[in-house]
Amino acid sequence: MKKQKQQTEIVVPGVKKYGARKRNWDVEHHGKNIHVVSVKRPKMKDFEQWILLLADNHHDNPSADHAMEKRLLDKALERDAIIISVGDTLDLMQGKGDKRSAKSALRSSLLSDSYFDKVIEQAADFYAPYASHWAVLATGNHESAWERHHESSPTQHLVRAMKDRAESNVGAGGYGGFIKFQMQLGNNRLAYTMKYQHGTGGSGAMMSFGVLDTRRMFSWLEGVDSIVISHLHTSNVVGVTRQFLNCHNGVYRVENRHCDLIRVGTTKDAWKDGSAGWEVEKGFGPSPMRQKWVRLFVQYEQYKNDSGIHGAPRIAWDVIDAQ
Repeated sequence: MKKQKQQTEIVVPGVKKYGARKRNWDVEHHGKNIHVVSVKRPKMKDFEQWILLLADNHHDNPSADHAMEKRLLDKALERDAIIISVGDTLDLMQGKGDKRSAKSALRSSLLSDSYFDKVIEQAADFYAPYASHWAVLATGNHESAWERHHESSPTQHLVRAMKDRAESNVGAGGYGGFIKFQMQLGNNRLAYTMKYQHGTGGSGAMMSFGVLDTRRMFSWLEGVDSIVISHLHTSNVVGVTRQFLNCHNGVYRVENRHCDLIRVGTTKDAWKDGSAGWEVEKGFGPSPMRQKWVRLFVQYEQYKNDSGIHGAPRIAWDVIDAQ
């Protein structure tokens, strides 16, 4: 038999595998906890902008659902969405000296003396095709624990590895931060402000599904339209409204400002059939396999005073389960 010629990928040094993709937005990073996304459209009519919120993917854990991640990321590209991860993208529990490590929780592809390098490389290979639409990759407690014990930031390493493979403006975010979405729609300028924090606490939040944590944050936060949090592997959306007195051109009005407390779920199915594992022994129950979509769009607000009926556009939004 004639020997077939071996097919190998030709790698050209300095050339990224995934080039720039066309999109209708851009992002700038002001430090690791302030990110400004600029969205431009020639007109306001029929405007919408999708945002994909990811959290607690624990990508290198055997229980991570890679098919679900890929399905959502593919949809994000289709929708020209802004991808934001709010922490625990990586698991990183099987390193040398980690008391939590277990052979059963190690992917066979990560069995290596250079465990950390393998985790970063494999995650970067998986996420690189979507890096053009990734805006923020924030730090969770799993990444911060690794940094605390090993003096090396997994979040920054993963961001660098993704940028090495693809044209992207993705930035490494802190454990908490702000994302300002500035929309220029024709001659109209509108804004949407998001506060993200990976989350705090543990099993004590089971009864409230973590709602009390976000309500506490709302007590010391001002001027945000949404608070995005994860960590507990629970999923919910709670709306809260504050009232304030506004004055424009000498006219006083009592106005309301709405804020959504968005808790993102997970793509890690650690419970499985409920027969064994840390989550089973703690009695947490199965975790909702949910991430979140946010759809920004425009609505007109009308109000009446002595001078007549007035109207102005405002940014509105839907929060939808991503599954």
